[in-house]
Amino acid sequence: MGRAPQSRHTYALIALGVAAVSSSAVLVKLSEAPPIPLAFYRILLTWLILLPFILGRARRELLAPGGRDVGAAIAAGVFLALHYAVWFASLRLTSVASSTVLVTTQPIWVMLFAYLLWRERTSPASLIGIAIALAGVYLIGADALRQAGGRLLGDFLAVVAAWLVSAYLLIGQRVRRRVRLLVYVFWLYGASWVTLLIAALAMGEPLTGYNWREWLIFLGLAVGPTLMGHTVFNWALQHVPASVVAVSILGEPVGATVLALALLGEVPQPVQVAGGLLILTGILVFLRLRGPAPDSAPELGRSRTPSG
Repeated sequence: MGRAPQSRHTYALIALGVAAVSSSAVLVKLSEAPPIPLAFYRILLTWLILLPFILGRARRELLAPGGRDVGAAIAAGVFLALHYAVWFASLRLTSVASSTVLVTTQPIWVMLFAYLLWRERTSPASLIGIAIALAGVYLIGADALRQAGGRLLGDFLAVVAAWLVSAYLLIGQRVRRRVRLLVYVFWLYGASWVTLLIAALAMGEPLTGYNWREWLIFLGLAVGPTLMGHTVFNWALQHVPASVVAVSILGEPVGATVLALALLGEVPQPVQVAGGLLILTGILVFLRLRGPAPDSAPELGRSRTPSG
C-alpha cells in the first residue's frame, strides 16, 4: 500500500520535469539574444546555482576521478555546449514543432553511434521503430525542401543538434559508471560554459548589454528546463526504470508545440504533425522492443537527460 502513493508522487514529478523541459524552445524563441550567448548564460547560471551544493557535498571528490574520466567529462561538456548553440540556432530558423521533434530523435542516433563505435547491438525487432522514426524525419525534411531555404537549414541544424547531444550521452554513459553525479556535472557544465565563452569571444558575440527581460529568460532557462527538468529526471531514475523516464521525455515536443501555439501563435502544419507522430511512434516502438536493459542500465540511464 505504501508504494502506490510513492509511485504517484514520482510520476507527478516526472510530469513536472517534462513540462519544465518543454518550455525551453519557447523561451529561446522569446529571447532576442544570439544563440551562443543564450546558451552560455543558460549553462553558466545552472553551474553557479549548483556550485554551492557541489562544494558542500562533493568538494573533496572533485579531483578524485582520474585524468581520463575528467577529460571525458570535459569532452561531454564541449558536445553539450555545441548542442545548445546549434539547437538554439535551429529554433531561430524553423518552427518549434519541427525543431523539437527532430532533436528528440536522439535515442535513435545514440543506438546507431553505439553500434558503430562499440558494436553494441539492439534487438532486431526494435529496428522497426528506427525505420518508422526515420520515415518521419524524411517527411519533415522533404516538406522543408519545398519551403524557403531557412526552414530546411533550421530542420537540418535540429538533426545536427541531435547528433551532438547523442555524443554527449554516449560519453556520459561511460563516465557515469565510475564518477558521482555531482562531480560529473561540475566538470561537464564547467567545460560547457567555458567552451561557449570562448566561442562567444572568438565570434564577437555580445555578452553584456542585455535588458532585464533577457536576464529573466536566461534565468528561466537555467532554473526551468535545466534544474527542474534535468534534475527531476535524474532523481526519478532512483525510483523508476530508465525506460519510464525516456518515454516520458518524448512528451517534450508535444508540450513545446502546445506552448508555441499558445504563446507564439505558431500553428503546426499538417505535414509537421504527421512527421512528428511518426518520429514519436518510432521512438516508442524502439524503446518498447529494444529488449531488456543490461545490469548497468540504471547508471547508464542517469546520463540520458533530455536536449532541452
